[in-house]
Amino acid sequence: MKITAQEEYGLRCLLQLAQADQETGMSVKEIAIREGISPAYVEKLLRLMAKADIIHSVRGIHGGYRLNRKPNAISLRDVVRALGNLPTTEEICDRHPGNRTSCIHIDECCIRSAWATLTHAIDSFMGKVLLSDLVGPEATVKQALQHKVATPFSV
Repeated sequence: MKITAQEEYGLRCLLQLAQADQETGMSVKEIAIREGISPAYVEKLLRLMAKADIIHSVRGIHGGYRLNRKPNAISLRDVVRALGNLPTTEEICDRHPGNRTSCIHIDECCIRSAWATLTHAIDSFMGKVLLSDLVGPEATVKQALQHKVATPFSV
């Protein structure tokens, strides 16, 4: 699985909002300064998340962006879908047809089952990980994530 810059930076922006005062939110400029990315890019990412109904903007002198839901009601899956896309088994298979228009294994493919299992596991994990699980010191986050999976992993 490939994590795009858009997904990484978008999640980082969203984590800034999750840690902000929910009454006042944060401005694009504040998020850009804290994350070290351009305000124009932050604005683009926030627009995508607003379009997905994860956040909303408030106009005016004290305006900015705020979460639409509490951090424990926003999953990593929600964020990735708003900013990019998790590849499906079909998309993986369609990308690699060799020098033909479709894969020669389209009717009978032993690899497709592996990709289907993997994409399902990733989607399931991302659905379990909540924004609130990602707020805090790295050791705390790691421990919370290990409880989300059946078998602990090492990083």
